[in-house]
Amino acid sequence: SETLTAHLQEERRLMYVGITRAQRSLAVSWTKKRKKGREMVAAQPSRFIAEMGLDQTTVKEDPREKLRALRAEFAQKAADGAAARALLR
Repeated sequence: SETLTAHLQEERRLMYVGITRAQRSLAVSWTKKRKKGREMVAAQPSRFIAEMGLDQTTVKEDPREKLRALRAEFAQKAADGAAARALLR
């Protein structure tokens, strides 16, 4: 129990050091999945992120999802443009 307490204190200290080194901005993130051995497993955010009391409105969407949506939108516009050009011929 003493070892666990010391370990948590060290983790908290490292988080504090990382946060206080930021000079202009700070992005706090965590992964939804991580690799454990050869498989991907669900991950939980650090307990210290919860302690920070961040407003949930600051959560950003996954940039990969935004990229997928943009690609789909551009593909649709390209298809619509090709169809319109075909009608004009």
